Amino acid sequence: MTTEDSGNLLQKLLRELRSVPSPVFYIFAAVAVFAGIYVCGFNVTGIFITLFLLLLVACGVADINAGIIPDLLVIAIAVLGVVFIVVNGDFSSGTILSHLIGAVCISVPMLILSLIVNGAFGGGDIKLMAAAGLFLGWRYAVTGVVIGMFLSGFYGMYLLLLRKADPHSKIRIAPFLVYGLGIASLFGEQFIRLVIWW
Repeated sequence: MTTEDSGNLLQKLLRELRSVPSPVFYIFAAVAVFAGIYVCGFNVTGIFITLFLLLLVACGVADINAGIIPDLLVIAIAVLGVVFIVVNGDFSSGTILSHLIGAVCISVPMLILSLIVNGAFGGGDIKLMAAAGLFLGWRYAVTGVVIGMFLSGFYGMYLLLLRKADPHSKIRIAPFLVYGLGIASLFGEQFIRLVIWW
């Protein structure tokens, strides 16, 4: 890769970020900061969860505004996940394996489904799930996807009932994944216990 190619790639990545700043972003970013600090506390975990939530909000807003999830945001989530593991200092094989499985347990099936069914998921959705799964680990990644899919399903039914969509309409899934992953990062353990109890 030449210096010119590197410069063009960097310009492309930065151009994608232009879709993030908006009033919606600032409102949800404030909610994310409050939720992360309030639920997790003002400690290392709380700060990492808050940063994760802010990046998720940016991904969701970019998808709503421009139909893309900027690669820089996805890379930032993945890097945040690696740094989070290192800062926590838990290098047990179970912890590392949980995060590595989290990176592939949802993203790989999404990729396979996209190859079978054209347009089932966008590339940004798949990359977002890989990065978020690396950050959260497999249990919370699966929890987040379950919540996100239920939310998108309810939204789809709502659109169908109001005749604002037909069964073949496409719905941008990233905002719903963002909600699900955000809820899982804050209340994942409680959600898992509730499902097991039920």
